[in-house]
Amino acid sequence: MNTIDLAKNIELEGKAFYEKLAADSPIPALSGIFSLLAKEEQQHYNVFDAWEKENRGSAPAAGTAGAEAKRIFSRLSVPFTLPQVAYDYGRAYGTALDMERKSIALYENMLAESVSADDKKVFSFLISEEQKHEHLVEHLLEFVNEPKEFLENAEFNHL
Repeated sequence: MNTIDLAKNIELEGKAFYEKLAADSPIPALSGIFSLLAKEEQQHYNVFDAWEKENRGSAPAAGTAGAEAKRIFSRLSVPFTLPQVAYDYGRAYGTALDMERKSIALYENMLAESVSADDKKVFSFLISEEQKHEHLVEHLLEFVNEPKEFLENAEFNHL
């Protein structure tokens, strides 16, 4: 399997995983965040699919999952009570974090092997996007583990 196929597979796995988390989440706000992440993984897949077809273009617009997560969390009330079932999702969120880190490592290797300035630009963009996802998932883990403390930070500067 070549690196483009590997990257496409990683993005499809990420999309499917986030879609499952969105469907299974007992918290509608988190479901929305996971749906956004799934959508962004599809956009990343589309970049690699176009490359495979020799339609190398510029990187797509930056994702909005981080900004949307801030908006979603700001609407949750501070006396929020996390449903007990959500505590089981800590392991799933950890898996999501591992997936994001795997993507980052692959794209960093692809960037290092790139010759074209356009390719370097797109890989740098994808690395940045996956790092944003990694950061968001880290904070979702924090939210699941300590929801009251997380929501008390009304500024959500940590997102």
